Amino acid sequence: MLQRFFAAVTRSAPIVAVALALTAIVMPSYAFAASTGIVSLTINAPVLATITVTSGTVTCNISAVVSLTAPCTTSATITGDVRSTANTITNLTVTGAAVNNSTATNSIAASTFKMTCTDTSTGSVHGTLTVANATPLSTSAVACASWASHSAGNVLNISDALGFTIDSFLVPADTYTAANWTVTLSAS
Repeated sequence: MLQRFFAAVTRSAPIVAVALALTAIVMPSYAFAASTGIVSLTINAPVLATITVTSGTVTCNISAVVSLTAPCTTSATITGDVRSTANTITNLTVTGAAVNNSTATNSIAASTFKMTCTDTSTGSVHGTLTVANATPLSTSAVACASWASHSAGNVLNISDALGFTIDSFLVPADTYTAANWTVTLSAS
């Protein structure tokens, strides 16, 4: 009887060995499994565009000057910060408005003024800069400074000075009231 038992074990031994080998290959090893956890992540990366217009006064005294480019005096400066999304254009624009006399019988069109901008902005990540140079104002936004798109976005500390001239041939002699022009910083 013992002999039959050894004969049965010997005949089935290769089958058992094969079965054990398959088990070792197919069965996953749980001895090295790691536990996992969850890390919550919040990203706050808004498109940021803030500006301040400092001493935004433009004075054009053309009583003694008749010229296509009579200079105006201004101490208007624009400062602020921008952080735009990758591959967006950043624009600093000025929207003009007509200037009227007190009775609105005489008017100076926004396009009578020419704008030149001087940029001293700082930042190491931004696209190529284009600035206005004797560009006519309009009742629509006109770019003072524009930074082309950059693969990392435009990240700047903005500092721009505005300069204006006026075509005094187009200004009837009169006293004019102040008009408000709007400065806008946008990233799109």
